[in-house]
Amino acid sequence: MRLFSSARGARLSLRAACLIAPWLALQPLHGVAAPASAAAVAGAATALPPELAVAWQATGLPLSSLSLWVQDVQSETPRLVVAGEQPRRMASVMKLMTTGVALRTLGAAFQWNTPVALSGPLDAQGVLHGNLHLKASGDPSLDGMRLREALQGWRDAGLREIRGDVVVDRSLWRLPPHDPAAFDGAPWKPYNAGPEPWLLAHGAITLRWRVAPMEDRASGPMAALVSVYPPLSGMDVDNQVRLLPKVPCGEWREGVTPQITDKPDGSRTLVLRGTYPQACGSLAWPLRWPARDGMEHSARVFRSAWSALGGQLTGTVREGAWPAGAGAAPWATMSSPSLAEVIRDINKFSNNVMARQLFLTLGSSMGPSLIPAVPPDAGTLTQARAVVGQQVRQATRQGNGLGPCEAPEALVLDNGAGLSRTEGTSAHCMARWVQVMWQDARMPEWVSSLPVAGQDGTARRMTAAVGQAHLKTGSLDDVVAIAGIVQTPGGQRQILVAVVNHPKAEQARPALQALLQWVNRSPDATLATAP
Repeated sequence: MRLFSSARGARLSLRAACLIAPWLALQPLHGVAAPASAAAVAGAATALPPELAVAWQATGLPLSSLSLWVQDVQSETPRLVVAGEQPRRMASVMKLMTTGVALRTLGAAFQWNTPVALSGPLDAQGVLHGNLHLKASGDPSLDGMRLREALQGWRDAGLREIRGDVVVDRSLWRLPPHDPAAFDGAPWKPYNAGPEPWLLAHGAITLRWRVAPMEDRASGPMAALVSVYPPLSGMDVDNQVRLLPKVPCGEWREGVTPQITDKPDGSRTLVLRGTYPQACGSLAWPLRWPARDGMEHSARVFRSAWSALGGQLTGTVREGAWPAGAGAAPWATMSSPSLAEVIRDINKFSNNVMARQLFLTLGSSMGPSLIPAVPPDAGTLTQARAVVGQQVRQATRQGNGLGPCEAPEALVLDNGAGLSRTEGTSAHCMARWVQVMWQDARMPEWVSSLPVAGQDGTARRMTAAVGQAHLKTGSLDDVVAIAGIVQTPGGQRQILVAVVNHPKAEQARPALQALLQWVNRSPDATLATAP
């Protein structure tokens, strides 16, 4: 997720404002909307304020690439609208819908529970004479630390050795094949990991770099050393990276090339070639592990973690069916943190893999009951799209039964994360959804999951409205977007949705930064007045 750069300051004389305002006249609104909302939109500002006009003109982008919606959370009248009904791709801003629907339907205390069953006796010496079974739940939060905690719990319960296999039931979801290179041709990127009912460490590894003396001597020439987390069983690292002593850190990742070498015994070697600037010091580089099948990465992570705790496994980690009758009294259960905690990771850090896991959880847990029109045997992705679409459209309807998300093109769902060439919505639909969530009982959990401008998450580098805005950011090569809640000096909270779709959308970042500053600093009384 790219972050905003500093806004460019600009001032406009009255004469220049008169010349530019007509050029920035708003486009006609269209689409399905309640009559009351249409009337309210008609009364909104019909041109950008002068300082925003200058900021936008400086981008060099056409006004047709921008959609904008500003509205008080307690009002039905928008205060500034640009192409509010135009469907746009919003990138990770779409996570606002996935996480909001999850809170409204599953509840803030919802947990993913992964039951564990034993298919044989566990003797007094801690030896399991049989298989250990896991029923995958789609838990998006099973990172290396949480897995280790769960396995330590097994050790504390007396399990020392598994004389059989670890068998994982991955039948929870019905998913199409996943191509990690399909989205942008970058299969190593961690955000391109596919969803998986048994997902460990997000299907990724992290290369932890440091500059230190060679490992075999206490002092001497410095080298670029690397370790892998979480460790993968049957994987080693061939680090051929050379240290560059007098080069700025810069785009250091472009100097390192990873490659996988397979061995006849099934083990794999991660070969790293290239250069690493000494000025970079200690850095981390997350990478999607190029698994040969849906079980390889999780099997290697599991076996390594179990071995590190002193556990023994004579068999393999493989896929298989959950044993009949085991669900009534599982031997153990691996429980996730609450949904309220999970969505903080999703929204604060814009975690695409976790968002996709949550989206599919909505499809598998809510689809059959909420969407009777969707066949029970439909794919889980189809069910998820139906659940989230129905929930958003129903919640955003107004007095006459219509709303800004009603038209098919006004809300298009794909994977629930925004990492898509098709998923998107209109600024009006998104603004109305933000208003719905503000009025919802789960509002505190949802708002607190959003990055705080200038302080944390993907908004930590913003320089406007520091500490005064909770905003979800979105970024693709041709998309820049922000959406959320901004507080004004008078204590009023404003809904802000701004999105740019253009091959050079990156150029709009200073203008959106200026917009955020304007909403944050403008006295409430002037917001409702068209310039």
